[in-house]
Amino acid sequence: MASGGFFGWLRHNAEHYLLVDSQKQMAERHGTVAPRSPKGAKDIFWMKIFAPIYAVLPWSLRSTIMKSMPGSHRKTWASPATPQGASSALDQFEFVTPTVSTSNGNTPKKKESTVAQIVGTRAQAGDAIVDYDEKLFDDIQAEAGEKAYIFMHTVPFEGSVGLVNMLTCTRINRKGFDTSLVLYGPGVLMGSATRGFPTVGSEAFPGHLAYNNQLQTFMKEGGKVLACRFAMAALYGMRETDLIEGIQPIHPLDILDCTLTARREGALVMQTWTL
Repeated sequence: MASGGFFGWLRHNAEHYLLVDSQKQMAERHGTVAPRSPKGAKDIFWMKIFAPIYAVLPWSLRSTIMKSMPGSHRKTWASPATPQGASSALDQFEFVTPTVSTSNGNTPKKKESTVAQIVGTRAQAGDAIVDYDEKLFDDIQAEAGEKAYIFMHTVPFEGSVGLVNMLTCTRINRKGFDTSLVLYGPGVLMGSATRGFPTVGSEAFPGHLAYNNQLQTFMKEGGKVLACRFAMAALYGMRETDLIEGIQPIHPLDILDCTLTARREGALVMQTWTL
């Protein structure tokens, strides 16, 4: 018996056989392969008696029955949304039988499977597809003297992490935190002032200089940027003069002590690592 005792067993079987019944109806409607026919007393009861009776019950009665049964679902059932431009939920799907062409040019063979395709109105530019206005948490602002340290050990352009967290860093700074961005490991490459093609400072493609621009914005708004000298010289052959103006080179041992300083100050700390 399924976990949850009798009610767990009842819910498990009801969900299973209603799904099978739905698949059977879809297959009949679209002329595709249907689930196997009921076999045995159990299949016959659920498919031939339970599913047809359940289908004709009004939603209000179904909802009452489901809410009366114990389980986590009790607080989540809601009246189903009325389909737009469709008479039932089944009309929301189109079923396509894929075909495969043979190498010798013979008539394509039909595969014994179906693919459900959602049919509905295509989203248009300007449409809101989620609730953009709802915000669950308070808009926290820093209290006087609060600090934040953002540590970046990530490779620029290998993913969006570096740029996204720079935007987050900028937002933290705008909330009033005394914010320091610490670049170490491959993160020091984010601070390169020699980026550009065909010449330094030239944008070869849209967003090419996004790291440089965002760091400069952050520093103009009062943020501090620190870069590890070890990573610069030992790993990437960067000179201090290769850093964007305003970035402060620091000793490699300062990375740990910066972390410990943040701990002692009770500061907000964000660590970003990519491998």
